[in-house]
Amino acid sequence: MPSRRSLTTATSHVVVGVLGAAWVIGLTGLVGPGLLAVALACAIAVVAWGWAGTLGLPTPRGTLAVLLTGGTAVLLSVALRQESPWLTWLPAALAVSMIAAFLHQLLRRDGRPRVAESVSSVVLGLAVLTSAVFLIPLSRTDAGSMLIVAGVGAAAVSAVTDLVGRWESLRPWTAPLALAVGGAVGTLVALVAGQPWSALLLVGVASAGVSHATRRVFEVLPTLAHARPRLVAALASVLVVGVVPYAVASTLLSRALPA
Repeated sequence: MPSRRSLTTATSHVVVGVLGAAWVIGLTGLVGPGLLAVALACAIAVVAWGWAGTLGLPTPRGTLAVLLTGGTAVLLSVALRQESPWLTWLPAALAVSMIAAFLHQLLRRDGRPRVAESVSSVVLGLAVLTSAVFLIPLSRTDAGSMLIVAGVGAAAVSAVTDLVGRWESLRPWTAPLALAVGGAVGTLVALVAGQPWSALLLVGVASAGVSHATRRVFEVLPTLAHARPRLVAALASVLVVGVVPYAVASTLLSRALPA
């Protein structure tokens, strides 16, 4: 079991990683879809590189190949689309990626130990990477860019609240605190940008909650004693919120999506 000091150190490093990733993705989201796609491609490469080691999977090279190929496919399926509907190629890209994940298991020559764990972990990785590409269509509009900023900004501030967990008595309050500060970030972005506060409040609360839950899942892994898994945990907790702003835009703020 990791010591309290090692857990605190790991949390601090993950927080720094989340802040850096959120800043880059938020800034590139304001610039436009091209630069955002480049930033997401770099994040996908890093997550693919460290996913197997973070989860302790038995076939790191195969996992790297599947996640890198699948992540690139889902990214290009959205980034290269130049007209609405923006996600029309995404289901096909994700389906091919999942087929590759199962094919990888069939081609293993090590007796296929822990095959269910390996498949489910790779599919989880593909889900995280796919969630991120939902941000690309939003970056094509001003309202959508504000949703991106609210989402990744809420993820960033929710990570800072994790530092409160170093005090055992306050640890149960980290989740409510993350939701509260996430909502505050969403509301602040709405006030500054002149966007509907209700939609951005929802983005902030939901993004903070999803990001916080992702980090709580990763923090129990013994591999977080090392630098690479900490970076993967940080990136995953930012990338996974990508679907939240898109879902809110689809239901509450249609003008955030390009026609």
